[in-house]
Amino acid sequence: MNNTVREAIRKAIAKHKMIVISLLCLTFVGVLLLVFKDGYSMREDEFSEIQQYIMEIREKDKNIYNNLIYKELKIETNGIDVSSFQGDIDWEKVKESNLDFVIIRCGYRNLTNDEIHEDSKFRRNISEANRLGIPVGVYFYSTARNELETYEEATFVLNLIKDYEVLYPVVYDFELYDSKRTTGVSSDRINDNAIYFLDYISSHGYKAMLYSNNSYLERVWKRDNYSEYKFWLAQYDGEVTKAYDMLQYSDKGTIPGINGYVDLDKATFKYEIISK
Repeated sequence: MNNTVREAIRKAIAKHKMIVISLLCLTFVGVLLLVFKDGYSMREDEFSEIQQYIMEIREKDKNIYNNLIYKELKIETNGIDVSSFQGDIDWEKVKESNLDFVIIRCGYRNLTNDEIHEDSKFRRNISEANRLGIPVGVYFYSTARNELETYEEATFVLNLIKDYEVLYPVVYDFELYDSKRTTGVSSDRINDNAIYFLDYISSHGYKAMLYSNNSYLERVWKRDNYSEYKFWLAQYDGEVTKAYDMLQYSDKGTIPGINGYVDLDKATFKYEIISK
């Protein structure tokens, strides 16, 4: 191969770097899925279905990208996380509390079937927070049993948040271990699913984060697998001995503008927007 051809190939790869990386990742994941799936070889039709779906959503979502340019500061900040359980929030009053951020549930998958739902208060909550300039992150409550369902959840979240300003992380929240529809799903599969979700979200320019309590951290999650992602720990009492980027330290907080209790959080970081 002469130098001219080599240079042409190099430039082509550089120009289409993301496409090349995506194809390589898909090939690698495909091989793994074909060989291993919770201890048995995957059927060819299963493999084909998953690969086809991944290709379809990557094509559909290819123009979705978080274009916020921001810097991260290492400083302790305070926030809350909310969902439809908080009802109609008076965001004007919440704004007066001088919180640094809010994490909003955008959706969830059912505990007993495969239906995915948007949180009924999500659009109102994020629209109001954006309007008032309160920095926002979002979380999705997953009950995914396999990689196909995980990608369904990831593309659902991506398309739900694409028209809003999401500065803080997009969080994968899986709390239903070996119960109801996740009965029999292995820890290895759960960890793989989390990585698929976080990787997909991250590939579209969003920060990604994993949520866990201490029990799941000891029984389920392989913490070393998530070194490139932020970690949100839930612990309401006792000395906190686990490293975290965000800590949910109470589920009985009170904030003006919210009726009843709300989760309280603190983070070891803060984001500041440089340009939009």
